[in-house]
Amino acid sequence: MKNLMWYTLAVLAAMLVAASVATAEEKTPAAQEKAAAVDKGDKLRGEYAILAAECKLTEEQQNTLKTKVAARRDAQETWMKTNGSKLESLQEAVKKPKDPNDKEAIKRASEELKALEADRLKIQATFEADLKALMTPEQQALWGAFRLYRPLMGRYKKLNLTEEQTKKVKDASAAAAAAKELGEVKGDDKEARKAKADVAAKLRKTVEETILTAEQREILAKPGPPKPGTVKKPKAEEKK
Repeated sequence: MKNLMWYTLAVLAAMLVAASVATAEEKTPAAQEKAAAVDKGDKLRGEYAILAAECKLTEEQQNTLKTKVAARRDAQETWMKTNGSKLESLQEAVKKPKDPNDKEAIKRASEELKALEADRLKIQATFEADLKALMTPEQQALWGAFRLYRPLMGRYKKLNLTEEQTKKVKDASAAAAAAKELGEVKGDDKEARKAKADVAAKLRKTVEETILTAEQREILAKPGPPKPGTVKKPKAEEKK
């Protein structure tokens, strides 16, 4: 009986020691950093998870990407804390000026707002440059093609594309991503976004004129979703 009692006391003592060690470890900088990473989420999500999968990023590249994503988030939060109030007041001064007839004041506010927004866009431009730098040229090409391909497939979801058509859309997207005019686009300002939109519009026009069938184009032109089963696959595909 005494042996059982001493054994029980020994087990309890060991558990207390282990608990105290674990508590001490939780207070170390390394443990706190690990806990923070878990709290914030230590996985790539959304578009960046797709990026990692589509471009087959290595573990090292994924870790670098996580760091860059977190750095951008922190920079954006800091920028808003510093400039948020000023941004709102300038937007108000431009959209709803106190004196609509004071053109000079509206012009000044508009110029200040433009400069402030340009400053904010620098954060995204830095991130885009970092993102490009961590990828190989082949991965950059894959990602550029996918960013053009994905919205197209969303647009054509109701058209029941054949495998052959889908491949042609992928190939057209890859060609558009490698085009000189897209490669020359730098940054993420208004002009850059317009240039990217122009490339996407040109690609969409090419796909719809040369890859889609007449029936698919007709369905696409109609508002609202088609009735189930109304869009048939091209005959060439049905024979396969």
